[in-house]
Amino acid sequence: MGRFPFPVPNGWFAVARAEEVAVGQVRPAHYFGKDLAVFRTVTGEARVVDAYCPHLGANLAIGGRVEGQLIECPFHAWRYDGVSGRCVDVPYTDAEPSPKAKVHAYPVIERFGLIFAWHHLGKADPYIPMPEMAEFDDAEWSDPVFHEFKFATCCQEMAENNADYVHFKYVHGMESVPGGDVGYDGFVKTVTERQEFKSKSGKVHALDFVRKSYGLGLGALRLKGVMSFVSSVTPVDTENVHIRWVFTFPRSMEAFSAKMINTFVEAIAEDVPIWENKIYVEKPLLIKGDGPIIEFRHWARQFYGEDVPASAWAPNRVKRLEESGV
Repeated sequence: MGRFPFPVPNGWFAVARAEEVAVGQVRPAHYFGKDLAVFRTVTGEARVVDAYCPHLGANLAIGGRVEGQLIECPFHAWRYDGVSGRCVDVPYTDAEPSPKAKVHAYPVIERFGLIFAWHHLGKADPYIPMPEMAEFDDAEWSDPVFHEFKFATCCQEMAENNADYVHFKYVHGMESVPGGDVGYDGFVKTVTERQEFKSKSGKVHALDFVRKSYGLGLGALRLKGVMSFVSSVTPVDTENVHIRWVFTFPRSMEAFSAKMINTFVEAIAEDVPIWENKIYVEKPLLIKGDGPIIEFRHWARQFYGEDVPASAWAPNRVKRLEESGV
């Protein structure tokens, strides 16, 4: 048994920055506990497949190449379609490729300067929505600003952090314990809150947040009038994650927004020693004021397993009460 009792969750996860995969390029990646091949077809579409050729086991990402819309194995030139995963061409024979000649192909969406792959333990089609944030394509907003981190923890531990309100005071030094309204709509969790930040001059800024979680690894946050950002926490395996943050902000707010981005980046560093050295407590000893931790864990259960949830956990609108999580 490892540190955590969870498999890799189901959901959308970033596997590369868009700029890292040029047209006609193949690059290796390792996520979901598997070796992957990430490539871009000659017409510009990003594709993600499991790396190993079922013929004789060569790694498609090491020496493989793009041939039109297909990825070609470096060993015997078997060619695979990046959408269906099927081998559609074996150049040295006239025989039709076997239906068993197939690699798993992941559904892909390219957005916010990232390439996202859909992971599901039962290989089901995508059913969790992706965020849409028009400001990332708005000329009045900045080009994307990227930050990346790699930590020894799991998606659920990081996601639960947002439900643990008390730690914001004792780990991040906030003057008071923050709160917020929590709402659930199936696979999407929404938190709205107001936080106060004190600048070096002593001026207090009250800022309104809306944070949406699309499963356990993908989040979108809007800090009204200041910035927006997308967070992808991608499982490398069951005990390690690769985080990619993408920020954009109104060009007119560049100076202040840059400071806020730096605040977020500095804050995550404060969590790391705890995340990398804690264990998961199945039945935590919670008390009044701890926040909606149990509520969050009930919602999180639907993102594991080989089945598609028959109906998402959706208790209409749940307002956070002081005793939530007891």
